[in-house]
Amino acid sequence: MGFASCNAKFLARSLAAFPAVLHQLNSQNISRRDRFQGPLTCSTEPTRGLTEGVSISIPETVCPKLANTLQARVLKQGRLFDCTFFASKPEFDDAWTWSWGLLSVTSISRSCRQYEKRQKTTADSSNRLHDKDRVESKWGLKELGDSSCEFYDSAGELVACGYEAIVYGDHGPYIEFNEDQIHWPTFCQHKLKGPDRTHFEHYNKDVSIKLYDQFQTVANQPNPPPDNPFSTANNRPDGYADYRPGKLYISCDLFFSAGGRMYGPE
Repeated sequence: MGFASCNAKFLARSLAAFPAVLHQLNSQNISRRDRFQGPLTCSTEPTRGLTEGVSISIPETVCPKLANTLQARVLKQGRLFDCTFFASKPEFDDAWTWSWGLLSVTSISRSCRQYEKRQKTTADSSNRLHDKDRVESKWGLKELGDSSCEFYDSAGELVACGYEAIVYGDHGPYIEFNEDQIHWPTFCQHKLKGPDRTHFEHYNKDVSIKLYDQFQTVANQPNPPPDNPFSTANNRPDGYADYRPGKLYISCDLFFSAGGRMYGPE
């Protein structure tokens, strides 16, 4: 099933839910210009790489409060900044381009990065082979992708139509997506990061689904973060997983443990 047909299928549901969301925003006394900022949070990494004297016009889609917060984070943290806020996908992309521009770094569109479709397995070690057996037997996900399946979160909101591959790395198995396979209206909260990081993060309404938006490889990281039971230190010289810049990823285990569902063609 194509992405357009998926969108059409769930348009009525989205429209029906909109009044409740609007009422919630209004009840919190959030103005239209402020409602996409949400919780503005950041890390406390040291300042580095700030380009002095840079002045760039703020896009109309980036509200003044968010622009001021981003500029302060860039001034304080430089190329390692991060900031979490609510926004639509176009608003996030404009905030990304503008904030990186303050550092004289050009954002590269995801669609500009072209790759040949994966043709061989990434399950090349015992831990990855074990993950592959588990993913295929438990959830029926094929390693080299499937354009016909649909993914939903626990609330029944569409997450994606189709996927490119299952990437088996040393941090566990991840579902790999193209930008146009993601149903972006489901992802309303975002974590924007500076260019010396590796990925952005996007979350659905109840923050049960974490979408990794890769913009750097992990080629300089031989081992994964030891933060889940599937992390394995194999000391790989080319990095612990083949995450591709411009692609998007969701952990298989976290998706299904959070109540996510996947359906094949009817």
